[in-house]
Amino acid sequence: MTRTFDDNWAVRIVHTPDDAYDTAENYGTWVDMRGFRRCSFLPISGALDGNTVCKVYEATSAAGADAAEIDTALRGTFANGSDDALPGIITVLESDLTAGYNYVTLSVASAGQDPFACVAVLGEPYEAPVDNSGTYCAFNLGG
Repeated sequence: MTRTFDDNWAVRIVHTPDDAYDTAENYGTWVDMRGFRRCSFLPISGALDGNTVCKVYEATSAAGADAAEIDTALRGTFANGSDDALPGIITVLESDLTAGYNYVTLSVASAGQDPFACVAVLGEPYEAPVDNSGTYCAFNLGG
């Protein structure tokens, strides 16, 4: 049987293209990793007013219960003045999660009023994934 893209991958929107951040922590949409071995966050910044730090958090529910940063080694920083409008990638593996924590998100902290967008790509399914149909999105970041 031939497997399609939908059989192997799921795409979720985490931060909408028009989100702008200027506070310490801004959690995106929580993504359920159950049924997948990896989740890659694909953030892209706009014109930066300050350094923007991205952190991966885990939680026990879609509401962000018991949220905790997974590992400081998974942080990424968009540097003010040199990383304007550049994409990044941060990948978290199922094995990085604490037992009982199935939800992940990318938190964005910025020193300036920075536009930001991010999608999550879930891959390597090992069972039928849970339905996150409300967070599927297809959009053009090019405007």
